[in-house]
Amino acid sequence: MTKYKGIIYASLGASFFGISSIIAGILFNRCSIEPGWLVTTRMLFSGLLLLAWLALRKNNIFSVWTSLKSSLRIIAFGIFGVLFAQTSFLLSVFYGNAAIATILQSLGPSIIIIILAIKSKAIPRRLDIIAIFLSLIGVFLLVTNGNLGELSFSASALVWGLLSALGVCAYTLIPCPLIKEHSPLNFVAWALLIGGLISNFLHPVTNLPANFDQVDLLLVSLIVIVGTLLAYSLYINSLKYIEPHIVGMLGMVEPVTAILISTLFLGISFLSFQKIGIVVVFLSLFLINFPTKKK
Repeated sequence: MTKYKGIIYASLGASFFGISSIIAGILFNRCSIEPGWLVTTRMLFSGLLLLAWLALRKNNIFSVWTSLKSSLRIIAFGIFGVLFAQTSFLLSVFYGNAAIATILQSLGPSIIIIILAIKSKAIPRRLDIIAIFLSLIGVFLLVTNGNLGELSFSASALVWGLLSALGVCAYTLIPCPLIKEHSPLNFVAWALLIGGLISNFLHPVTNLPANFDQVDLLLVSLIVIVGTLLAYSLYINSLKYIEPHIVGMLGMVEPVTAILISTLFLGISFLSFQKIGIVVVFLSLFLINFPTKKK
């Protein structure tokens, strides 16, 4: 049952990230909002809200700072697993498009499996390798509908997209040792706050976008609470129950959710190759979770 709990947590976290990207797209079309400002706002306020909630529940929010090793890892998580991951993905979208950014970011689970294989000095399972290839094919079909023309991009988009894949590795692998010692919610809150404070120097939260109204405030609030606070908390919490490479693969639910939400609520057509893409992605998730036969 604990494995299923982890799968549910990771899938929900990825789904909330997908919902966040849809809401961000709506925001970009509504007002002159800058990606950097949104990164600052979502991290800063989600970190503050989560810390306040933990404090109200009488959690010792400073317990994670008792060890120098843990403190450095939390800071690294805030910089690389939160700030770097969010910024690199948005810059890949900015210089290219959402399709190429999503596909390049989806290389993250492949890199995670390679890193873990090197660390453990073990060859990945054949099923894991097949699942990775299937997931990449599925995401490609999902975001492009099989149209190679969607993949025209600049060198900047390629570089930031590949860096965003490393960002996926960072926010999946850096927290693993911390989970054995601390509450995930505790260090996630601090990591979000650290990332937000650093980003605030470059993109101050006080620089409100022009024509920012109550609807925009509601949309930003949804990104802060659902697309950041809940998304990161659930995703990182799943690492308590399942292996990092499985968590990374379950991140593929993010583009699936984004497409489904766009179809159901924004009236965007759901095309044939995209349907095939969803089936292929879920097939890859089934394979990655298929148990190894005991010898």
